[in-house]
Amino acid sequence: MTVVAECSLLFPMMNPSLLLLGLFLPSLAAGTPVHGVTTSTDGIDGKTYDYVVIGGGLAGLTVAGRLTEDPSVTVLVVEAGADDRNNPEVYDIYEFTVALGGPLDWNFPAEDGRTIAGGRTLGGSSSINGGSWTRGSVAQYDTWTTLLEPSEAEVGWNWEGMLHYMKKSENFMPPTPDQVVKGAESIPAVHGASGPVHSAFSHGMYKGPQQPAFLAAATNASGIVHCKDLSAGQANCVTMTPCSLNYNDNDRRSSSAQSYLTPVENIRTNWVTLTQHLVTRIIWANSTLPLVATGIEFAEYTNTTNGTTRYTAYARKEVIVAAGALRTPAILQLSGVGDADVLGPLNITALLDLKTVGKNLQEQTNNVMEASGTGWAYNGTGPNNAIAFPNLFQLFGNASDSKVAEINASIETWAASQASHAYSAAALETIFRAQANVIIKDKVPLIEYFFVTVGAAPGADVATVNWQLLPFSRGSVQIVSADPFVYPNVHVNYFNVSFDLDVQVAGLKLLREIYKTQPLSDLISSELLPGSAVPDDGEGGSDADWRVWALQNYGSVAHPLGTASMMRRELGGVVDAYLKVYDTQNVRVVDASILPTQLSAHLSSSIYGVAEKAADLIKAAW
Repeated sequence: MTVVAECSLLFPMMNPSLLLLGLFLPSLAAGTPVHGVTTSTDGIDGKTYDYVVIGGGLAGLTVAGRLTEDPSVTVLVVEAGADDRNNPEVYDIYEFTVALGGPLDWNFPAEDGRTIAGGRTLGGSSSINGGSWTRGSVAQYDTWTTLLEPSEAEVGWNWEGMLHYMKKSENFMPPTPDQVVKGAESIPAVHGASGPVHSAFSHGMYKGPQQPAFLAAATNASGIVHCKDLSAGQANCVTMTPCSLNYNDNDRRSSSAQSYLTPVENIRTNWVTLTQHLVTRIIWANSTLPLVATGIEFAEYTNTTNGTTRYTAYARKEVIVAAGALRTPAILQLSGVGDADVLGPLNITALLDLKTVGKNLQEQTNNVMEASGTGWAYNGTGPNNAIAFPNLFQLFGNASDSKVAEINASIETWAASQASHAYSAAALETIFRAQANVIIKDKVPLIEYFFVTVGAAPGADVATVNWQLLPFSRGSVQIVSADPFVYPNVHVNYFNVSFDLDVQVAGLKLLREIYKTQPLSDLISSELLPGSAVPDDGEGGSDADWRVWALQNYGSVAHPLGTASMMRRELGGVVDAYLKVYDTQNVRVVDASILPTQLSAHLSSSIYGVAEKAADLIKAAW
């Protein structure tokens, strides 16, 4: 076990202003620097780059790709996973789910025997996810600004600012006439047409009646309206959604690796990506605030090897942490940035006692309902496209007013109950009121129904994933050892606020009603899951039975965020509007951990926007 003591956290003392000029840092070797993708530390160990990026996932490669557009800028990316771009589990988006739980997945343990998926491979989760390309509602992005300092509003963390950068990342192909016949639609004005990440409907888009029937039944059962395009900022609807795939390249997955790195890796000699190495900590120049990072320490990390040799690389300008919402807080804590009460017992000196590192964790939960069909053909190969997003009023129907009253009356109590996973009860009350406002006033979705044309259970022909989008329960990520190879403790605190389970159950009850509503009911012969495990009493089943079943059969959606939140310090923020870690001079966080609240969306499109915006903020700073 490696014990990180104070002396090992520090680079020899020197003037921070000189550090940032790189006057006391090792220089790059003469001649052509190492570039491209490598597993070897030769030519990297001990060298200096303008920027060092921790994590070669969705955000890390996006930032690196944009920074290295300037040939005078040098960037090192260090990724724990391997380069699996030629693995069909990665490039074949039709094979989604095959990589989950395997060597390409961090498979983070959480409580109750649950795990949370995360891509441990070049491209991160963008290399193994389902690829659904959606955005949240306008009000959800606008809410981020309200949690920042008033003086930071001009930075543009809102819908308008994010839309610009989400479009910048995207190369959208509008649906073909054949896809339009199958139900695909779009609003071209809200998409980018020249970005690196390809999004489109697939060649194998399902032609059968199942997807349109599901959307129509959802509308008939609840009144959810149809919209043409989930990218337009109005998520409370039913629609068909595209995926991050390249239609002109046989539907190959368009991951961050394939989009930002592959086209330039043999051209840009100013960018090197080191794979199969784990960043063990950030190296600091000083122990007084603000902290100045000089670089990183890292070690070999494969499926069979936890390296004992420590290597170093130095950053002339910045260290950018982009390791994801569950790894990023661990890296900060291992580096002495976090709650002193957590770090002290591990013999890690808290150089920066920033207590909310790893707190404010929010993760969505799901259940799956399955049914058998009436003998129809699938007429396609996927991926699936049909999605429905009901709001509180559509979920609870006649009980909506009482649920609104419950939320308004309970915020203070809920905040107090979750305070140990936040900065304070008062801070969390402010955040919860902002969250409640978008739920009640702006009617953003509380549930997503993701319709799957092929079920998971034997004999199932359709399945629908029901997941709760905006939990009030808060959790945390904390390291349990100074050994960087030991996984942190991930405590999601599932359903600790009772309203979250109420939403999960309401979603399941409405979903059962959708299954019994035409035209979908004409295609279904029987409900297989939960079936008789939750008897239908004519009212969709009792809440008590649904609660028992939901708690026994839920899973994590793998959309964790919030563990290095972009908020005012008084609310528990870890980074400011420029994504700089408070009380550091040159460390930024760029990944889902900076999002202060959940979105009613799949995250990838939004995180691309965050990373694109971050790259411009970094460029402007230098």
